Amino acid sequence: MSEKQSKTASSAPPGTRQSRGRARRAAVLAAARRLFAQQGFKGASLAAIAQEAELTDAGLLYHFPSKNHLLLAVVAEGDREQDEALEKVQTAKGLPLIERMAEFGADLEADPLLTALDVTLSAEHLQEDSEVNRYFVARYERFRSMLETAFADAARTGDLRADLDPAAEAVNMTAVIDGLRLQWLLSGGSISMAQNMRDYVRGVIARLRA
Repeated sequence: MSEKQSKTASSAPPGTRQSRGRARRAAVLAAARRLFAQQGFKGASLAAIAQEAELTDAGLLYHFPSKNHLLLAVVAEGDREQDEALEKVQTAKGLPLIERMAEFGADLEADPLLTALDVTLSAEHLQEDSEVNRYFVARYERFRSMLETAFADAARTGDLRADLDPAAEAVNMTAVIDGLRLQWLLSGGSISMAQNMRDYVRGVIARLRA
């Protein structure tokens, strides 16, 4: 920032400065998400992210003092969006929740950047003892638990077979989602997450009908 820009910024009303600060922070997060998704955490440099966000290196570091701080902020933003997406599912219970999972592939296709970011970061931090690794471990546990509860509820109410294994069904459905996500990305979208997830969920329900 030039001396003139600095004086202009410092003389701007507090609300204007705060608004500009939020906009710059959002620009950094958006740029980091794009580059982390494309190049991974290790491949994307802070300098490249700053350039993508149209900021100086110093401007980026003002908002995020290290690359790790930036990564955790990107992950937290993604977590917030994932929670919002899951709220659509968690309004249902038992069989209705399982039926709603048929559209989860379409939900993932609707946000390709977040989907790519999840795959890239989870693979890159697969065996690390890091905060990002713990984040993905915890999120998978929450997701499987949600599905396990839904299968157990559907069995208890008689909508699905009483002898089904809720834990195994939850693990299998999570694995199918992950596999479709990866195939969708590697195929450039020619393999449909949306349609294949619909087909899978319908097949599961048909197999487990009471």
